[in-house]
Amino acid sequence: MSNNLAVSVIIPVYNAEKGIRKCLDSLLEQTFKNFEIILLNDGSTDNSLKVLQTYANHYPFVRVIDKENEGVAKTRNRGILLAKGDYIVFVDNDDYVNSDYLQVFYESISKEEMDIVLGGYRRVNQEYKIIFQQDLIDTDWSKYIVVAPWARIYRTSFLKENQIQFFDYPIGEDVVFSLNAYNKTDKIKIIDYNGYNWFFNESSISNTSQRGFNPKIDIVYFLSQLKEVAGDSIYLRYFIKRYYIWYLLFSGRSASSSEFMNQYRMIKEWIGQEQVDSNLSPLSNKVHGERFQIIIFILLFRSLESLRLMPLFSKIYCKGKKT
Repeated sequence: MSNNLAVSVIIPVYNAEKGIRKCLDSLLEQTFKNFEIILLNDGSTDNSLKVLQTYANHYPFVRVIDKENEGVAKTRNRGILLAKGDYIVFVDNDDYVNSDYLQVFYESISKEEMDIVLGGYRRVNQEYKIIFQQDLIDTDWSKYIVVAPWARIYRTSFLKENQIQFFDYPIGEDVVFSLNAYNKTDKIKIIDYNGYNWFFNESSISNTSQRGFNPKIDIVYFLSQLKEVAGDSIYLRYFIKRYYIWYLLFSGRSASSSEFMNQYRMIKEWIGQEQVDSNLSPLSNKVHGERFQIIIFILLFRSLESLRLMPLFSKIYCKGKKT
């Protein structure tokens, strides 16, 4: 532990002039004071940069990096390289944290010399009312429930020495990052704390059904990259099944039945080749804490597979035009 800067807070910013003030003000109200804020303006086309510079002019611990648009993965990776703190925290530009957020995470990771400390989060709407709360308990599965880079703290040297970076791809850049990190250390702690507030932006891509399958996404390539960095375990296999079910349901809703089945067959072929199928039930104690909605989706999907009803399901579920 050094005697210098304790925590670097990395915030990628893109067209966030409306939400960034709430985000930054929550950090200025922290009970913990030994930290810096690295604001990386990723080629915003609104007044985000002007807002960021206003904060930097008033607070010496706020740094602004203005750069061309590269996407969130490369932006976060640059933030890691620039971090001067012993520990790193990621915050998204629309989100905000409780006043004890940095204090709780810093004490948890520094006292027990962990590499990663994870917590839960709250999802809030535009009136900042809580619409969902994700609690975590200290189990092997809990770290797979939340794979976003926020609601946690990392040891900076751990990330840099292991060259853990965000995956520059249209989906799952944070998933690859998190599971790669999990695979590189056993020094992981889960705490019962929900100080991160994830803003539910109804207009954002992540909260809106995609227009079918993105032609820029090769799901088999993505799953291969994930398996390569994440190792192998019963939890990873279950996570992969969980993830591809989400992908098919989320992207497939606006696709055609034939597109859905093509994606499904590619995934199943890859799973067979790599021998990473999972028979773990979502009702098992090994995945305790799984959300009810996810349990239902997985059980339904498995039933459709066992009864060989996936083609019929795709014709009913998919709303896209035939290709």
